Amino acid sequence: VGAASFTSVVASLMERKSYRTRSAERIGGVRFVPSLLRLNHQCLTVLDRTLAASSPDEGCGLLLGPVPTSCHWTVSLIWACCNVWIPARDRRSCFALDPREQLSAQRWARAHQLRVLGVAHSHPERGSNPSTRDRTWGIPRSLMMIRSAAGDHQAWWLRDDRRVLPVPIEVWDTLNVPGSLRS
Repeated sequence: VGAASFTSVVASLMERKSYRTRSAERIGGVRFVPSLLRLNHQCLTVLDRTLAASSPDEGCGLLLGPVPTSCHWTVSLIWACCNVWIPARDRRSCFALDPREQLSAQRWARAHQLRVLGVAHSHPERGSNPSTRDRTWGIPRSLMMIRSAAGDHQAWWLRDDRRVLPVPIEVWDTLNVPGSLRS
C-alpha cells in the first residue's frame, strides 16, 4: 500500500497543470510601461543613503509606490535591502536581494495599498548604465534604477529581449509642494 500510494503521489506531482494567478505579485507585473518615474527629494535622499551605505559593495533596495494607472509611475517609499550575493567577495560588481526582504516588502506594500515598482541598486565603481549581468539576471518587463559611482541616477525598463529603455526621472522638492508639511 505504501509504495502504490507513493507512486500515485509522484505521478500527480508530475502531471502538467495550468496554474493561473489573478494578479502578478512580482516586480514588473503591471500593464503600463513607464514613460516617467517620479519621486520626491526625500525619497531620493533615502535611496542615496541606502545605496551608499553598502559601499564599496553594490547596495540595493526596492522602489514602492501606488499601483500605476498610467505611464507616469510615482515612488513613495524606498525599502532598503541587504546585498546577499554569494560569494561575498563579488559584491562590488554584483547584487542579489534577500528573498525574505522582498516578500516582506510585497506584503507590507499590499497592506498599505502600494506595490513594488522596481529594484534600485548602485554601481560603486562605474556608470549608471545597466551591465550585461543586470540585463541578463533582471526580470523582464521590470523597472530598475541605478546609482552610479558619481552619484547620478538613471532608471531603465528591461524589455523581454533583454534590451533596456531609458525612463526619465522627475524629482520634486517636498518643501515647495502646496499642502506639504514644513518643519
